[in-house]
Amino acid sequence: MTGHDKSEHWIARGISAGTHHLPAALMVAALVYIGHHHLHLLKAIDGYAFLGIGNRTAFSQYTGSHPTVAVVLIDQKSNEDYYRERSPLDRCQLKQDLEAIYNLSKPPKLLVVDLDLSPVLPLNDSVNEKTKECDEQLKTLLMQDRTKITETVKNITHTVLITPFEMLDYEAQKKNEDWKESLKPFVSFADDPTINVSFGLVNDLDCNHKSLAAVAFKVYSNSLVGLEKCPEKESEESKRHVPPLIISPAQYLSGLQAVSLCQLPSRLGDNQCKGFTLYNARYYYPVVFVGSSFGDSDTFLTPLGIMYGVEVHAAAFMSLVEPTDEISWFAFILDVALGLLMGGLIDLSWRYYFSFRFSSSAVKRQWAPWLILLLAIGFTIVVVVLTIGSYGLLRHCSIWLSPIPIALGMLIESFFNGAISTAVKEGYEQRQAMIRRLQASGPDSFASKLALEAEQRPHYAHTLQERAKRFVYLDCLRLWRAEKHCASTLLFMRRLTFLLVLLLAFFWDEIVPPVMDFFFH
Repeated sequence: MTGHDKSEHWIARGISAGTHHLPAALMVAALVYIGHHHLHLLKAIDGYAFLGIGNRTAFSQYTGSHPTVAVVLIDQKSNEDYYRERSPLDRCQLKQDLEAIYNLSKPPKLLVVDLDLSPVLPLNDSVNEKTKECDEQLKTLLMQDRTKITETVKNITHTVLITPFEMLDYEAQKKNEDWKESLKPFVSFADDPTINVSFGLVNDLDCNHKSLAAVAFKVYSNSLVGLEKCPEKESEESKRHVPPLIISPAQYLSGLQAVSLCQLPSRLGDNQCKGFTLYNARYYYPVVFVGSSFGDSDTFLTPLGIMYGVEVHAAAFMSLVEPTDEISWFAFILDVALGLLMGGLIDLSWRYYFSFRFSSSAVKRQWAPWLILLLAIGFTIVVVVLTIGSYGLLRHCSIWLSPIPIALGMLIESFFNGAISTAVKEGYEQRQAMIRRLQASGPDSFASKLALEAEQRPHYAHTLQERAKRFVYLDCLRLWRAEKHCASTLLFMRRLTFLLVLLLAFFWDEIVPPVMDFFFH
């Protein structure tokens, strides 16, 4: 039996009634928060949710506005007609194509090359001289001063290259390292151009100062704003969880302009490029990424479908310029708020379910399952609203709020915690009703045992102050004074576990690593 203090203000009574489900909502939200943001148990499901919602967001956001980045692609036709399908790519041809971009009437502020331009390994003597000559020409091109002064402005083109891939051959590796050192005064290098695939998807990139997008962003903006949370050096601290950099799906359409090398001014009139239209204005962008778009070895599944690695790097760069945030703290608060909001529906559905299920009326027993259907419908409606909300936030505010963890928390609250809690409550109510009937008609010899049974759930005035005291110590103290030491200890352990889970949700990095180091190192 429960009740409220009549002398308590109506606002306090309303808050007290509304917070009846607060402990369960907090517990479920904390467990889901830990599982999703720290242990990454929902990363696969969340990734495919982003894939679907991000796809719809990208197309609805695309307005045809002028992109910031041009992605110049060595497509299959250019690879066949100009590079003759050679691997590594012909350095003399690369020199010509990069030089054409440098020499545009309005050159870019930044040129990012997603290709390994390190010297080619020597073959036989007949081709060594030609290979060395091409390597030297390409190197000379990269070392030239890229300052271009016009009547009104001074343009400087900065270059970002990827660090040469490591070689097992000592001499080849030494040659690559010397080549990199000689170019360092003139270009910037990205030491980690890899793209990590998670469950077959690429929705984000690791928060890493050495990535191609991060290095390009630092050179372009001359600032670390947007990368301040990323570890600059590898250390034990940096190995802890750092939120990844989310790649905004809209950038693939509105931020990038993918074009073929056949549209370069230097290719004008070539027989191999017949059918291509030359649009010089397409290359008057502040940033140009150059990479390959042939074969299947450098393709990735994104919210826009299969994309080549250079397109993913370019979209990641634009996502640093116009970032997409993930507000995990807001998800936690929303999860708790929805837990409280759904608490009434959950409690009502299960309470009437068990009441009808245990009723002596056959008609009521038949109606009981429909009440669970009502709860399922309510849960589905809230999930749909959450999905629409996630879509709206990503589209209009560039904020990713995954509906999956919140929906899972509500599912746990609705069909597990809510059902158990209401079943126990209904059992108590039926037992109390039985006790009242026996007290009214039973013999006096039952009085002492009935009083003991009634004490199992004593009446309380549920003021805010009373609830707080009972939660902190009064419930445990009452059981201890009644010499129910085991029950008091178990209740204390439950309350302590509840508080520890909440602390872990907010202070995971401060608590877990020291504990792990203490036990395993």
